Amino acid sequence: MKSGLLLSILAALTGCEGMGTHDGEACLAVPAEQTSCPAASSLSPSDLFVNSSDCSERVMSLKGEGERKQAGQTITEACCYPAEISDGNDRCIVGRPYWEDGVQRQAPLCASGALSTVKHAERAAAWALAGAGEHASVAAFARLSLHLMSLGAPTSLLRAVHQAALEEVGHAEQCWEFARFFGGAEVTAGAFPFQGSFSTHVSLAEVAAAAVREGCLAETLGAHVLSVAAQHAPEAEVRAALLTMADEETRHAVLSFEIVAWALRNGDAEVSARVRAAFAEPWPRVDVAELSLRSNVDATLLAAAAEQGIAEVLTPAAARLLAA
Repeated sequence: MKSGLLLSILAALTGCEGMGTHDGEACLAVPAEQTSCPAASSLSPSDLFVNSSDCSERVMSLKGEGERKQAGQTITEACCYPAEISDGNDRCIVGRPYWEDGVQRQAPLCASGALSTVKHAERAAAWALAGAGEHASVAAFARLSLHLMSLGAPTSLLRAVHQAALEEVGHAEQCWEFARFFGGAEVTAGAFPFQGSFSTHVSLAEVAAAAVREGCLAETLGAHVLSVAAQHAPEAEVRAALLTMADEETRHAVLSFEIVAWALRNGDAEVSARVRAAFAEPWPRVDVAELSLRSNVDATLLAAAAEQGIAEVLTPAAARLLAA
């Protein structure tokens, strides 16, 4: 059974527009001893789940009163209502960091299992969305490995890139475990929305510039702020998970600097120009509100950590790389 509340939050955060609708059934999990159903007018679409097997559908509105029944793939006691349901939209994506044709792509998320409480719904959604970003990183590293192979990169870089991809798989699984813990729903990723055919015809300058933006800047700053969040997270389980992720993201950031340094050593003036141009663009920022929600650490503290990371980590690291 899909958690309507969790899926509705996820869908709202994607900013998807223009989806079609169809008639369907929306259900509300209720205790087995509850024989009557709440009035439809007292419910919000976000309170309900779609009684179908399509994980990308969501409840738009209710069209009548409910009846008691058993519903969902795991047969749950529920009240089910006739409803207007959105058409599944596998192109509906959230977050970052895999880029293709100028668009950031991620897999759609599916959630199954009864929602145990609405108290931590936003936190569960934040963890689920973070998992989608980590999942997309697997695709980014997989593509990077092929690009590096096409450019004759040393096997030490290839090994590190594949190790990073495996660690991102672990990050996604850990995020979705916390989504389940806080929201009571099992979260998984659907088919990744790759578009067109993949090409290894890429220049060293292009790979180096992408490594600057995605790794030297974004991943480095993210790793720094994540480590601060981990140090201050009040819950032991969350703190331990964030510490592991921060350590591994730090290695990924270092790997990005190593890739760019290799490109600069082996490239021409175009590589150097593209790298400098990438550093000259506005630097990325960390979504401290999202991380604050996940870690239960004050957003003001994380915002200060982000500024510290720019001043004390990114700026000197970039200067050192460009001076080499």
